[in-house]
Amino acid sequence: MPSTSSSTLRSGFTLIELLVVIAIIAILASLAFPAVQGALGQGKKAQARNDVNQLAMAVKAYQLEYGKLPPSSDVVTTLISSNANNPRGIVFFEPKMAKGGKGGLDGTTYKDPWGNNYTITLDDDYDNKVSNYFTTVIVHSPGPDSGANATNDDISNIR
Repeated sequence: MPSTSSSTLRSGFTLIELLVVIAIIAILASLAFPAVQGALGQGKKAQARNDVNQLAMAVKAYQLEYGKLPPSSDVVTTLISSNANNPRGIVFFEPKMAKGGKGGLDGTTYKDPWGNNYTITLDDDYDNKVSNYFTTVIVHSPGPDSGANATNDDISNIR
């Protein structure tokens, strides 16, 4: 019978084996991180496109209902609640609330997924033209770069 005191077999991992496994996991995570970031960026762009189109459609629905455009100074508030400019209390637009500086309604300002304000330009002179485009409303987001450089990442309801 062999002696168990000096030749005890231990089951478990050595420190080297654990370090190798941790290194492999770290390498795999570093390879997956850019793909996850790209997917998150695409999700934010899709959200911004959706917000822009919903805002533009809400302005057009308001115009169809009341025969005029909402006041330029208070577009979002007019579209979401009953007030002097929306006496029937019709909810034309239901924004999500902003959380942690991200997109959504922040007070009376509606922000894109990157935390920038949406710009809403209306056809105030009723000539069916805004900034040389034949439309009654332009909703614009500066995109992920916040308008810092002249890239084509801006998001708008006009193409």
